[in-house]
Amino acid sequence: MIHEIHKNELSITKDSAPILTYCYGDPESPPYFHPLYTPSGQIVTEGAYTQGQRPPGVCFTLGTVNGEPLDQDMLTRKRMPSTGEISREFTVVTTWDALEPLLIETCTMDVHPPQTEVQVLDITISLYAPTTSLEFAGNIGLGCRTVEMEYRKAANANGGIGELAVNGTRSVWGTLSGITTAEQDSVGIAIFPHPTNGETTFLAEDASLGYLFAQAFPFKVNIGVTRTLKYRVLAYVGDLFTIDVWEYHQDYIG
Repeated sequence: MIHEIHKNELSITKDSAPILTYCYGDPESPPYFHPLYTPSGQIVTEGAYTQGQRPPGVCFTLGTVNGEPLDQDMLTRKRMPSTGEISREFTVVTTWDALEPLLIETCTMDVHPPQTEVQVLDITISLYAPTTSLEFAGNIGLGCRTVEMEYRKAANANGGIGELAVNGTRSVWGTLSGITTAEQDSVGIAIFPHPTNGETTFLAEDASLGYLFAQAFPFKVNIGVTRTLKYRVLAYVGDLFTIDVWEYHQDYIG
């Protein structure tokens, strides 16, 4: 069930148990998912937005547009949320305006029913250029800032384990898992970029407050054209030895 909170957050629950909250109302920050829960009720995402830090929770960032960050002082953002025909789906449309609309960014979410060990979230980002061709580069992609963990390790589909093996490496998926400091629960989070996105470089930090980022390669969106990026996010109970991340990835792309 979808609940609107204070007209700036959407919360999804199942049988009164929280699954995730989507925060979209702060004009100074990009929209993000936090908290995101595993099926056991453990939060896997971290924190509020702080200028200069990694974006909180699960967050899509635009990087640079035509060589520059989107100017927050020169542009206004209008966000319109709506729910889908299925109770677990919702969409938030952000229109970036200067003297005329520059970019229409549509974020559509499909929150799957919780499984025993895994919570699945599908995210589709559509970027439409109504008046000017736009070139996207830099930190464009989907990232996740995670809760404080012990024994945290990043891993990827290439068999790389640890920050040095994952950071800056092209891969079809990436994950972070560890033992939560407070509850001593084994949890993890994984990001699957869809193959239609093109090649993806993963950036990872293994610090106690870790970060995982699926960075898209630069691309151009011509006037009147829409570019779509798709991702699947897993919040899971366990680690790489108990969760077959490959199996879930194959289910996504198959």
